[in-house]
Amino acid sequence: MFKSSPQKFAILDWVTKGKGSATVKAVAGSGKTTTLVDAVDLMQGRIFFGAYNKAIANEIAQKTGKRPGLFVQTMHAAGFASWRKVAPDVVVDGDKCRNLYRAMVERMDDEEARAREEALLAGQPVGDVINLNQFESAVLRLVSLAKQSGFGVKNYSPLEQDYAWYSLIDHFDVDTLGEDAQVIDLSISLLKFSIERDTKVIDFDDMIYAPLVHDTPVWTYDWVLLDEAQDTNVTRRELALRMMKKNSRMLAVGDPHQAIYGFTGADADSMALITSAVNAVEMPLTVSYRCPKAVVKYAQNWVSHIQSADNAPEGEVVTVIKPLVEVVKPGDAVLCRFNAPVIEYAFQLIAAGVPAKVEGRDIGAGLKSLARQWKTVTTYDELGARLDAYCEKQVAKYLAKEQKARAEAVKDKVRCLQILISRAMAENPTPVSAVEAVCNQIDAIFGENVGGDVVLLSSIHKAKGREWNRVFWLTTGPSKFARKDWEQQQEANLCYVAATRAKQSLYLIDISRKSKNGG
Repeated sequence: MFKSSPQKFAILDWVTKGKGSATVKAVAGSGKTTTLVDAVDLMQGRIFFGAYNKAIANEIAQKTGKRPGLFVQTMHAAGFASWRKVAPDVVVDGDKCRNLYRAMVERMDDEEARAREEALLAGQPVGDVINLNQFESAVLRLVSLAKQSGFGVKNYSPLEQDYAWYSLIDHFDVDTLGEDAQVIDLSISLLKFSIERDTKVIDFDDMIYAPLVHDTPVWTYDWVLLDEAQDTNVTRRELALRMMKKNSRMLAVGDPHQAIYGFTGADADSMALITSAVNAVEMPLTVSYRCPKAVVKYAQNWVSHIQSADNAPEGEVVTVIKPLVEVVKPGDAVLCRFNAPVIEYAFQLIAAGVPAKVEGRDIGAGLKSLARQWKTVTTYDELGARLDAYCEKQVAKYLAKEQKARAEAVKDKVRCLQILISRAMAENPTPVSAVEAVCNQIDAIFGENVGGDVVLLSSIHKAKGREWNRVFWLTTGPSKFARKDWEQQQEANLCYVAATRAKQSLYLIDISRKSKNGG
């Protein structure tokens, strides 16, 4: 239960007596969302409460009631409502860009075929046929990131645009199969095609992107509130700023030390960017009401200013030397920096009769996409060999370019698939298709919003925003590829997030010597 504190009173006092805007740096479990809800009662005029996702928006709407002038929405819902003012018959299609890409590739293939035929008739040499379908996943990912980063909203010079595309690939570890330039060209074409078509059909990214790129009017408010502000990206922040009038005030709450969603498009320094954009004063919430004293003390290894509540239970932080299968039970959470150990331990638990699921259907989808690059492969050995060759080639390429994070991501993903191959081989030794047998294993083990009477296994990224009584943290040590300052800060943030998921007990299991993913 989150209780009032001098820091919270100071924030509420600023709402009624202060001026301008503020950003609140709130530690894990400090009641930041509750503080925003309480602040609403003191605000006048039209208020926009920007929730991070729909579930949180529904929860906040229930807590605040049907107050006149209060609008509780996700940023996507707010953008969509604005877009519908100019496109009332708009249709939302999550496969919009995929369908556009396939239509674009089909057209390009037809043009390529005609060009090859003409060259052959003229006796001219022709090159190898490039299968553009293999780039679909990379192009869709890159276009989504470009929309979240506001490409087209900002005016780039040709040189800046070229650098921006390559930066997206590098920062977000987009797997281009070694063809960065080809994927960028395809992405530029698809983004242009998508913008031209988004008056009639939009996807999830377009809900925010469309009103921004077409500069359509948005509703304005006297107060703009942002929850989980550390996870905003360029377009979310831009939409929030456009909601403000001359004398509007913003209250943005978040924890910079929980900024771990950079790979989804969120900016690692989003809190600082918001503070600068609205010239905000900074205020603290440093007391965690979620974590017991022992866990808070441990979390201070990464965030020195986090404090425990005076009446918090002692709790415990325990180093475990027994095998995980002997100490974990349904209802517990098992967290790790990398995905491969998560999958490996999930299968160990299942084999021991302990119900277990891995959080993240999107992770499973990415693994299936990689496996299906070799969909004609029939045997496990051949699939494993293809994966090893792919890994060796991609890691060498990325390390040569000093793109260490991308090399690490490839190694982890291939290791995941090798584990899945071993499991599939044990259950179905002679499949018609080794690839589909592995994909069936992925479908069986991955879930979304996993709860109930099972052991949840998750990457730390996927565990953000959740809490459990007992948390088992499979520690691997920091990534050996984290050399830059921002990379090292990201690793520290991940440790902090993992530790602060525990409400009673935090169990540490060192698997660094077992880790085979380069971590």
